[in-house]
Formats: sequence, C-alpha cells, structure tokens
Amino acid sequence: MATMEAKNVKFQKYQIHKLVFQRQEKSKVLVADKGKNLEVSSMIKITPDNKNARVELTTVYHGNREELYLELWGYFTLTTKLERNEITDYLGLNGVALLLPYARSIISMVSVLDGKDALLMPTVDVLGLLKSTETFENNQKT
Repeated sequence: MATMEAKNVKFQKYQIHKLVFQRQEKSKVLVADKGKNLEVSSMIKITPDNKNARVELTTVYHGNREELYLELWGYFTLTTKLERNEITDYLGLNGVALLLPYARSIISMVSVLDGKDALLMPTVDVLGLLKSTETFENNQKT
C-alpha cells in the first residue's frame, strides 16, 4: 500500500445519501453479532482531474425485527497531485475509518428515535473492507 501523509487529503464533509429503517415491533437492545447480520462496503469515486474524491460507505443490518440501510458519503479534497492508486489506498483505509463513527452514531440515534431500544453497530475491521472497495477504474465517476 502506498503511504501518504494526511496533509495531502482534506476531509470536507459527510452527507447521508440514503437511510431506510424498518422495525416490526419493539425488541431489546441489539448488538450485531460479529458481523453476521451486518454488511459494510465502500466505494471510492475520484474526479477526472484527481482533485476531489468521494467515499461512499454503505451499511446494511438485518436483525430479527429490524432492517437498516445507510449510505453515507464523505467528500475529500486532494491538496497535492497524487496518483489514483495512492488516493484509493489512502481513502480506502482512512476515509472509511473516518466515516464509520458517523455511521455508528447515525444508526444508534435513528434506531432509538421510535423507542428506548437502540441498535448498536459493532466495531468494523477497516482493513478487511479494503478487499471489497471498488475504485474509479470500475467505471465510476463523481
């Protein structure tokens, strides 16, 4: 993996692109069991001029009584000229790691709004996610 200092990439903002939460009936506080019911994936999209990038984090939880789908987009500015593989290597790890706490908070907050029970997202292995990261080279553009 190429190394890149954080000063080369600036986090601009995050945005909830899509959020769907459905609960059948009240349940106890649930913690997804080591990822069995939780799917997390990411996609990195880079502008043709390599000056901006977007990390799209998708989280899907299937519980006994609830389902949650969250697409969280993080926007980044690339402050120095970098190769695409350097950008995807860095954002695949650091961009996703930066967005996960926001996703965890959103999931917990949204699931508790309709009652006292909360859905708690477990810790996610970001390095394991790198295997499922799609890049701009897969015909994706911002």
